[in-house]
Amino acid sequence: MKEIYSVSVVIPAYDEEENIRTLLIKTVEALKSINVNFEIILVDDGSEDNTFSIMKQFACENEKIVVIRHLKREGKSMALRSGFARAKGEAIVTMDADLQYDPWEIPRLLNLLEKGYDVVNGYRDFSKYVLSKAILSRFYNELSIKLLGSKEVHDLNCGLKAFRKDVVEQLLTKFVWRRGTHRYLINFCTALGYKVTEVRVSLKQRVYGHSKYGLKRILEGVSLLFIVFIKIRILNFKNQILFRG
Repeated sequence: MKEIYSVSVVIPAYDEEENIRTLLIKTVEALKSINVNFEIILVDDGSEDNTFSIMKQFACENEKIVVIRHLKREGKSMALRSGFARAKGEAIVTMDADLQYDPWEIPRLLNLLEKGYDVVNGYRDFSKYVLSKAILSRFYNELSIKLLGSKEVHDLNCGLKAFRKDVVEQLLTKFVWRRGTHRYLINFCTALGYKVTEVRVSLKQRVYGHSKYGLKRILEGVSLLFIVFIKIRILNFKNQILFRG
């Protein structure tokens, strides 16, 4: 069992001016409550509102907050990639900026990493979703798991995850990142042989702003699914050859 002494929390955001201030206050409080060095890496993905200005204000007041800015919107996957590349912690946590996840859940994820897991995936309560979105999410998860593996998890697209640093380094170098890649990070981790577990996390209704979920994202995800399927099959084939040698 290896204790974690430093944590990086990576938060991608697009037009979240009404949420980011409260999220940062809660996240700082949650991280201060545990005995770790921490940094919060905010990635503004080309926001058109005051999200970036609020981020900069917090960064000026707290040296533990780092801000990265995309001048144009590149998507959540590329925002996470920017945050991952900058992260220095032994553990790296991802969390969305819409206040649907509770920062006080972070210690639970870190505790499982300390128990020997390489990756901890959040598992949302889909009953909190509108029926149409819940059905689509379940279908998408089941299809992805059947095609790509990762049978030990039920919710591939939960925004709250924790990784050991070496896992993130492998994700950055082993795979080509593009829009939608974040949906398959757990599948990639499984394909690389990492020890993955899952923990139920709370999910709150969005109060401010609007969801970026829509038909375009569904079609994008499904088309990428089959590309990822081929890449993971190739990776598994190469690993089998390597182990035979």
